[in-house]
Amino acid sequence: MAAIELRDIHKRFRIPHERHTTLTERLLAAFRPVTYERFEALRGVDLDIEKGRAVGIIGGNGSGKSTLLKIMSGLLPPDRGTVSVDGSLSALLELGLGFSAELTVRENVELYAAVLGYPRREVHRRVDEAIDFADLERFRDAKLKNLSTGMKARLGFATALQAESDILLLDEILAVGDADFQLKCLRVFEDLKRRRRTMVLVTHDLRQVQHFCDEAVWLRDGRIAARGDPDEVIRAYLATIGSDAAPTDAGPRRFIEGAMRVVEGWTENAAGQRVGRVRSGSVGTLVLLIDVLADTTEPIIGFAVRGEDGAFICSDNTDALGIRTGEFRAGSRLEIRADFVVALRDGRYTVSVGVSDAGATTFHDLVDAVTTFVVHGSRRAPLSDVGVRPSFVDLQVDLRWQVGPATPVIDAKAAQGHTGGTP
Repeated sequence: MAAIELRDIHKRFRIPHERHTTLTERLLAAFRPVTYERFEALRGVDLDIEKGRAVGIIGGNGSGKSTLLKIMSGLLPPDRGTVSVDGSLSALLELGLGFSAELTVRENVELYAAVLGYPRREVHRRVDEAIDFADLERFRDAKLKNLSTGMKARLGFATALQAESDILLLDEILAVGDADFQLKCLRVFEDLKRRRRTMVLVTHDLRQVQHFCDEAVWLRDGRIAARGDPDEVIRAYLATIGSDAAPTDAGPRRFIEGAMRVVEGWTENAAGQRVGRVRSGSVGTLVLLIDVLADTTEPIIGFAVRGEDGAFICSDNTDALGIRTGEFRAGSRLEIRADFVVALRDGRYTVSVGVSDAGATTFHDLVDAVTTFVVHGSRRAPLSDVGVRPSFVDLQVDLRWQVGPATPVIDAKAAQGHTGGTP
């Protein structure tokens, strides 16, 4: 009952150590050997995707996720191993691949529909539905080159979604367009899941895997590190992030620079060690280094913690805590230490820092993503979806109960008939 069977899949790429962009460089390179580095993208992957199941593939950058999806779709041949696919297949890997900038929106959809194998008798109807789904009815006769990048992505997504295939391969495409369009896409995939369509999803958004997928596969260095229940696999994956250092990301983004400057931030555990991971329920410490560039009196220093979806979880500052910071001379450096209870469930969290004047009317510095930390060890599943907005908080609740004798229930009608009055 497998829709896709992968057996002993290997894939290797050659990465040249030199890049020749001019004719002179190419001529000179012809007289000396070119050296390459071998990159093992996949190393003996065995995987069965059962029919009617939604499977999420997770892992870090370079772990082989997209390569594996391209091999499933037939876009890349494996160096070794076999691939078997039972059923028709649509791959949403690069939205808009094959679109022509000189053709109109409608002409591009018709061309893409032919490539995806739309039923001939339904082409016109499905083309109209794709344009309507992408909210591009007004632009159906406009050339594609006049559309924004987001509009092109929406069009590619809506067009590919119209193909009636048994198997759907998705590579980081559920975040296309604005919030309204994303919500529309999520509803479509919920419907596909109810209809038991086979789906394979590659994404860095772990909440999508938990929401849509029946099974998760964790790739690490081209091999399957774990597979099974999404919550368990994601928990194991998160436990490895930042084990030796703080998790890497795009780095801090500074919006303002004034009399004080946030230099660095990190998280420490209860033992005073700088860490990238902290255990849920433990005590952690946020450490900030701030340089004073000009004499400052009673600055307000605050921070905010956000979850993986960017939602603010909590914030605090010296003014709200009733702390008077005093006067600071130019050329000095502050070390701020904020102890806190890690009452959070498993996941990745980002800290932003702001420094303002005494009246909170002018910011000295405002920095997003000063540091990032990962929480592990929570008894609650990481950001599991229960039909409402997921909670980031884990209050370490300990439930207790006892069973006693049942209390007799009085039947009001029987009591009224027995006493002759209203009880």
